[in-house]
Amino acid sequence: MTPEARIEEISARLSLAQGSPSLLVVVAESDATLDEARGLLVGILQTASMRVEDLGACDVDTGPARWVELTHERAGGAYVLSAAPWGPFSGGAFAGLLNAEREFLRRLSGPVLLVVSRETERILRQKAPDFFTWAARAYELPAPAELAAIARKLGVLPARAPGVPSEEAPIRFLHLSDLHLRPQRVKRYDQDRVLRGLVDFLAQDRARFPLDLVFVTGDLAHSGKPEEFELVVDLFRHILDVTGVPPAHFFVVPGNHDVDRDVGRWLRRTLDKDEEAIAFFEDEHARRFHAQKLEAYRAGLAPLLGEDRALGLGVGANTVEVVTVRSARIAVASFNSSFFAQGDDDHGKLWLGEPNVDRAGDRIADEGARAAIALMHHPFEELHELERDIIEHRFERVFDLVLRGHMHQPKSRGIASQRGGFVELAAPSAYQGSPWPNGCLLGELFPRSGKVRITPYTYASGADPWVLDTKVFPDDAKDGYTHTFSVPEKKRTPSVLRRHLARATEEAVEAAPEAVQRQVAKVLGIEAPSSRMSKEVAKKVARAAAAKVDDPALLANVVDERRMSTALSKTAADELEAGGPTRIPRSDPQFLEKALGRVAEFIHRKVRGKVAKDAARDEMLVQLIATALSHIVDGPVSVERLLPDAGRPLIVIGAPHDAPAIRSVIGVHLVSKLGDWAHNELSEKRRERLDLHLESAHAEHGALVEVYTGEGDAVPRIEPTKTPSGRNVFVLHLYW
Repeated sequence: MTPEARIEEISARLSLAQGSPSLLVVVAESDATLDEARGLLVGILQTASMRVEDLGACDVDTGPARWVELTHERAGGAYVLSAAPWGPFSGGAFAGLLNAEREFLRRLSGPVLLVVSRETERILRQKAPDFFTWAARAYELPAPAELAAIARKLGVLPARAPGVPSEEAPIRFLHLSDLHLRPQRVKRYDQDRVLRGLVDFLAQDRARFPLDLVFVTGDLAHSGKPEEFELVVDLFRHILDVTGVPPAHFFVVPGNHDVDRDVGRWLRRTLDKDEEAIAFFEDEHARRFHAQKLEAYRAGLAPLLGEDRALGLGVGANTVEVVTVRSARIAVASFNSSFFAQGDDDHGKLWLGEPNVDRAGDRIADEGARAAIALMHHPFEELHELERDIIEHRFERVFDLVLRGHMHQPKSRGIASQRGGFVELAAPSAYQGSPWPNGCLLGELFPRSGKVRITPYTYASGADPWVLDTKVFPDDAKDGYTHTFSVPEKKRTPSVLRRHLARATEEAVEAAPEAVQRQVAKVLGIEAPSSRMSKEVAKKVARAAAAKVDDPALLANVVDERRMSTALSKTAADELEAGGPTRIPRSDPQFLEKALGRVAEFIHRKVRGKVAKDAARDEMLVQLIATALSHIVDGPVSVERLLPDAGRPLIVIGAPHDAPAIRSVIGVHLVSKLGDWAHNELSEKRRERLDLHLESAHAEHGALVEVYTGEGDAVPRIEPTKTPSGRNVFVLHLYW
């Protein structure tokens, strides 16, 4: 069937199903092309006579129950959404959710096209067979290039030169700040005039610039009183209504004017030393009175945006919320810079707290987010001098985008440093009175390509009061007075792995010869004495190196294989033991496949890309995978050499006296980027060797783990195969 015929069949099926709840599954090549494929498909289908609504990429934590809500919120003849679980374990959880909520499919307001990758389809068919019985039909989607050709023929896409890649779909956001809402009658009229114009502008602009996220960075009210937050909630409700942004994608933080200063009058004004800051941000009891200054803020916003939301009042890991927008996981950390705000003399008295930022950074790294955004009200310059530079440097390591307010003027800067860097955007005041400048920022974030494009708007007056602000980026007239910033690339190392790597690095540097310590000091910019290096200086160099564990090249040059292997194995033990899923019983016929899936998920999310490719070694990987399996399956796991001439150790699951049905043998191999012929020949030899090992170990189950060091971003996959003697085994493909 030609690509055109397949699209015509899908369109005809949707047309017949209009108004009736039904599900069609459409299979794309891979998760990497999913967003592009869905966008092209929607554009093509919209050329038919029916109205097709694009529901975007669904969060894999939601299922048919949420799809029902979306189809009833959006009037359409048919609906298209996509889903991309990130890895086999997430895919299994998503499949379980779909199975559990399949009855909700009866309540869809019309036919839904679910676009998934070939790998996700395989997982769903295997793990969610009951859900799949509800699908009227599954279709293979043409490749993106074929879809693009069809779209151009129909006039959906403009013609472009061959080989020019399509632009990444942006994540669009609105950034507001400094509303200063007050209930006084004279103020109310002027506020309404400016902000009603903003709401009307957002409503009119929705078709051209549909928002995914809204950020408001403080000073929502003027004096932190409940009656002021009633006005704030009313405005936010209107913004939610006209933009269609769900409350979970609407983020706020408090500013100094959201504090009730009457409540804070007798509270401590600032902190004097680092130890006090650690106690304040680590101990919830220490913050309880300062938190009461923002009780009107919390009580006003929580019913609208969510009682369980951070709202900028959380600390550490609780500042972070993760949302999925078009398959991209976005972490938003909402920081309260106003704990110690009390008057017009706040400068130099405010604290964010190192522990607060560090715990947030750990959570973001552990979540594996594609992009990280920090919200706060005050600029770094307002923080206490003891932490001002430290906090900014921490932000450089963790965040891609920093959004703030406070100064009532738009300001932007990009920072690129040896730590990483971020783009900082200060929004203008959204309302400070109609005679003064009022404005907002519309942004487009491109997580995959590391770009953010900003378009400023300002309140003018007249029939269309909110207009493009040409004064913010006057040198970008040729680009429509918008400016595109590059976001510096960075590595976010998961917290448990960071701790173990830091310890290994510190031990390695302290134990190294003085010549090596001097080299490390030079790389880190630490001045070493010309005479013999003392233990104190060596310790200083070791601690500085330990703080640089996000640099894989430094780790590879400093940490030896034994220490690296120990750090990785300890990480596996800590991560998989702490609150993880229950162990897989070996009585389960699929226990080995399930166990390999969890190993793949752990390595893909927690280790991949954090250790240099050329530092990977066979025995290191064997030890890492064996440790992980020992915390996943319910039986003993050992590393053994099963044959006299065995050159490499293997992983054995089960005791020698166990029945073959509950014993497994796993071989681990490092694979560089080889040609197809060479790789196939090696794989055949490995399967032959696995046959011998299975026979020697009296084991029924076997697997090969192939760890690729030449390719970095592919998702791990498990494939069933056979040995030369006909045994059923698995091959797990991992990417280091």
